[in-house]
Amino acid sequence: MKLLTLGIRQRVLIITLLPLMMITLILGSYFIKTRLDDAHSSLLEKGHTMSRMMASSAEFGMLIGNTEILNGIIRSAIRADEEVVDVIFLSPSFDTITRGAKGAPNLVKDAGYPLVKDKKIQFLNPVLATGVDFTDSPDLQSEEAEPEFLGWVVIILSQEPTQQRQLEILNRGILLAALGLLITFLIASRFGKRITNPILGLTHVVEMLQEGHLETRASTSSTGELKSLAQGINKLAQRVHESNQTLESRVEKATLRLRSTLVHLEKQNQALDRAKKRADLANIAKDEFLARMSHELRTPLTSVSGFSRLLDQTELKNEQKEYTRIINLTSDLLLSIIDDILDFSKLESNAIELESIPFQLESAVIDVLEMQTATSLAKGLELIPIIAPDVPMHLLGDPVRVKQILTNLVSNAVKFTNSGHVVVHVNQTGTTKDKCELHITVSDTGTGIPQERIDNLFKAFGQADTSITRKYGGSGLGLVIAKKLTVLMGGEIKLMSEEGKGTEVSLKIPFALAATSEKISAPRTNEVILYDRQALSSEGLKAQLTNLTNNVIVINTENDLFNTVRNNPITPVIWGLSSDDASSETMYSIRELISVTKAPVILLSSKPLPLLNTERLIQLRKPTRTRLLHNALTPESNKLLQKIEADDLHIDSDIKVLIAEDNDFNRLLITRILERAGCQVYEATTGEEAVLQSLNIKPDIILMDVHMPVMDGIEATKEIRLSQQNTPILALTANVIASEHQRLITAGVNRVLLKPINDRELCYSINEYTSNKSFDTPELNKPPQNQLKKYDIQESELNDELIKQLTGITEGFDERDFKKMRHHCHQLNGLTGLYDIPEIEASGYSLHEALMNEDPKLTWKALWQLKRLIYNETGTSEDFGDGFSFN
Repeated sequence: MKLLTLGIRQRVLIITLLPLMMITLILGSYFIKTRLDDAHSSLLEKGHTMSRMMASSAEFGMLIGNTEILNGIIRSAIRADEEVVDVIFLSPSFDTITRGAKGAPNLVKDAGYPLVKDKKIQFLNPVLATGVDFTDSPDLQSEEAEPEFLGWVVIILSQEPTQQRQLEILNRGILLAALGLLITFLIASRFGKRITNPILGLTHVVEMLQEGHLETRASTSSTGELKSLAQGINKLAQRVHESNQTLESRVEKATLRLRSTLVHLEKQNQALDRAKKRADLANIAKDEFLARMSHELRTPLTSVSGFSRLLDQTELKNEQKEYTRIINLTSDLLLSIIDDILDFSKLESNAIELESIPFQLESAVIDVLEMQTATSLAKGLELIPIIAPDVPMHLLGDPVRVKQILTNLVSNAVKFTNSGHVVVHVNQTGTTKDKCELHITVSDTGTGIPQERIDNLFKAFGQADTSITRKYGGSGLGLVIAKKLTVLMGGEIKLMSEEGKGTEVSLKIPFALAATSEKISAPRTNEVILYDRQALSSEGLKAQLTNLTNNVIVINTENDLFNTVRNNPITPVIWGLSSDDASSETMYSIRELISVTKAPVILLSSKPLPLLNTERLIQLRKPTRTRLLHNALTPESNKLLQKIEADDLHIDSDIKVLIAEDNDFNRLLITRILERAGCQVYEATTGEEAVLQSLNIKPDIILMDVHMPVMDGIEATKEIRLSQQNTPILALTANVIASEHQRLITAGVNRVLLKPINDRELCYSINEYTSNKSFDTPELNKPPQNQLKKYDIQESELNDELIKQLTGITEGFDERDFKKMRHHCHQLNGLTGLYDIPEIEASGYSLHEALMNEDPKLTWKALWQLKRLIYNETGTSEDFGDGFSFN
C-alpha cells in the first residue's frame, strides 16, 4: 500500500536501484566470504604442512633421545613464524618430552585434531623412523621394514593474525560494496530523472487543466513517446478550451432564455396565487354558507320534528298518525343529508384531524348497532355482532370516526334490507407487540347492487339507483365519507354485492394497541347453556362467552334445550330471541324453562317482553355487551371490580389537599375523588384565595387549575413558592402545548396533569409526592371511566352546566362582549376536558381561538358548531338565537 502512494520518480528510482543493489550485494557477499574462507583454509594447510615437516625434522632427535636437538627445532620454528605459539614433542604414550611454552596444560590424546581452543589451533602429527642406509651396494640392502613409531609432535598456531587479515578483507569488501552502491545510485538517479522529469511536467499540466487553467501547455522538448504524449495533451487542452468557450456562450444564451422564462413563471405564479386566494375565499364562503344553511335548515327541521313527535302523543286518527310518521322520517332523512354534506365538506378541505385516544372496540360496535335498533325492529331485522375472541379490545384511535364509518355502513345495510339480518364481523389479520390490523365486514341480506353500479357508490352523490323516484333516498355521501375516513386512518375498503343476495362491505384498518392493566382475573362460570335459533346470532354470543366461561354448550332446538337443562339443572341458560320471536308459545316455553332449571335464565331480546316476575330471570337487550353478560352470569364480579377500583383510589396517609379551581362542577368532581380516597379537602375558587388558603391551612399538596379569575394558576404558584418551597403543586390543565407546560414548571409546579382527570393517576401522583413509599405506576393512557356515575354525579347536572356555559357564551355574543364569552368558553373547555367530551372540547378550543382574535365571523361559525354539538350531547332542542348578522 505504501508503494502505491509513491510518486513516479521514486518508483523509477526503486525499480532501477533494486536489481543493481541485489546483484552488488550478492557478488560482494560471495567474494568476501570466499576470501575469508581462503584465509582460514590457508591457516589449516599451513598447520598441517608445518606439523609434517616438524615430524620429519625431529625424527633423529627423538630416535636418539636428544632433547637439545628437539629444543633447537622448537626455537627455530617459533622464531621463523609469528603464528607458531608452541611446539610440543610427545612420547608414544602421549607424555611430554619437551615443549616451547612452559607451564601450559597437558594435551589430551583423543581430543580430535586439529583442535581449536582459545583462538588457537592445535595440529597433531606422528613422528616415524624411516631408517638409515649403511652401504651403497644394493646387494647388501635388507628387505624393507615398516617405519618405527617414535612419538608425536604438536604444533599450536595462533588464529589472531588470520582473523586480523579476515577483518581487513571484510572492511575492504564492505567499502567496495558501498562504493558500488553509491555509484549505482548516482547513475540510476541521473538516468531516472531523464524519464521522470518529463512525466512530472505532463502531470503538472494535467492538474492545471483540471483546475480550469485551459491555457496551460506541456513542453515538447522530450523525445520519443513522451514527446508524442505532450503533443497529444496540448491538442486535447486546445480542444477543451475551444469547447469550453463554446459552452460558455451557449450557457449565457440559455441563461438569458431562463431569465425570461422565470419572469414569465413568476407572473404565472402571481396569477396562481391570486387564483388560490380566490379559491380559499370561495372555500371559506362555501363553508360559511354550508354552516349557515345547515343552521337555517336544522332550526326549522328541529321544530318540525319536535312538534311532530308532540303531535304523535295526542289523539290522532290512523291516517293522521301515518302523516306524522312520514313527517318524522322525512325530517330525519333531511338531517342525515345535512350532516353528510357537512362531513363531506370537511373531508374535501382536509379539515378533519384524526385523534389517537384509547377506546374499547366492542363498545364502539355495540353503540353503532344500538343506534339502529329502532329501525331494525320496525323491519324485523337481526343486528348481530360477531367479534372473534382473539381480537384486542383496547385500541388507540379515533373512536368518533370509527363509529361514523360503521354507522354509515350499518345504516345503509339496514336501509336496503327488508328481511333477514345485518352482521358486523370483526377479525384480526395480524398483530405485533404494539399494533394490530382489524378486518371488519358489514354484511346484509338486502336487495344487493348491480355489478355495473358498484363503482358509482364511492363517488360523491352517487347511488345505485339514480332515478328521481328513488325508494330509499339519502345524500349519496355515506360510502364516500366512509372511504375517505378509512383511507385517512391508513386502511382500505372494498364492497362486494350480488343483486338479490345482499351486500358485504369489508374494511382493513390498522390500530395501535392501548395499554391495559388487569390486576385480577374476573370470576368465570364453569359452564353455560346457549340457545338461539339464529345461527349467526348464536355464533356471535359464543364468541362473547369464550372469555367468560370454561365451556359453552350450544343448543339448536328447543327439545334439546329442555333435555340439557334437566341434565344440568344448575347451569346458567342464555336464551336469545329473534326480533319476530315473541309468540305466546315462546313465552310459555320460557316460563316452563324457569320452572325446570335452578340456575339463572338470561333472556336476550331486541325489545322488552312481559314475562314472569322472578329473580332468576334476567332480561338483557340484544345485541348485548360482554360486561353485562359477565355481570349477569357472575354478579359477584361487579362487586369485586368496584371494590378494587375503590382500593386503587386510596391515598396512603390522611393528608390535606387544597384544590384551586374556579369551576364549581369541576371542583365538585375532584373533591368527590379525593374524599373517597380519604383526603381532607379544602377549596379555593381564585388564585388569590389559593395563596391565602395555602398560608392558613398549610396543605400537604396543592392542585392548581391554570386559568382562574383575579389571579391565574401560574401567578398563584409563584406567590406560593415565595413562602412555601417544599409544598408539592400539581397543575391541572387541558392544554397539551409543551411551552405552556414549561411555563408551569418554571413557575414552580412539580407536575402537570392533563384533563380529563384520570383518578388513578391523580391518586398515584399525590401518593408519590406525599409518601415515602413506592407505588406501581398506574395506567396513564387508560381513559377515565364514567366519572359521573362513579362519583354519584347526575348526568343531568353536567348537561345543565353545559347549557349554562353555552347560555353565557350566547349572551356575550348577543351583547358583543368578548370578555364574557372568553370567561364562559374557558369554563366550558374545563368541563369538557375534565369529563372527556372530545368533540365539544375541540369545538370549544376553536371558539376560544376565534375569541382571542375577536373575529366576529369565525366566532359565529365556531359558536354555531358548538351549539349543535351541545344540543346533541344534552338531547335538547332549545334555540338560543343566531346572534347578530354580518354584512
